[in-house]
Amino acid sequence: MVGLPLLRCPPARTPRPAVDEPALTGKRVVLSTPEGFVYDMRAVGEVRTDGSGGVVIDILSEANYYEKRFTGRQAAAVAWPAHLVWID
Repeated sequence: MVGLPLLRCPPARTPRPAVDEPALTGKRVVLSTPEGFVYDMRAVGEVRTDGSGGVVIDILSEANYYEKRFTGRQAAAVAWPAHLVWID
């Protein structure tokens, strides 16, 4: 027998810092910018250093992320400062 659906909205999720996430690749993220927050982005790698001492995460738009996954077409990821990336 199938149970009845819940008739309330799902609980709100609180964004959390991406640098604290143990497995980041493929997760939906929010980017902090001077103009505001950018949604619908995906992490395409783990936290890494950029060679100049910065800690970054490679990011793609959600559309480019799925295009890369399903077609194999390479999109250029952007290295975003890790302290400005949040898990959605």
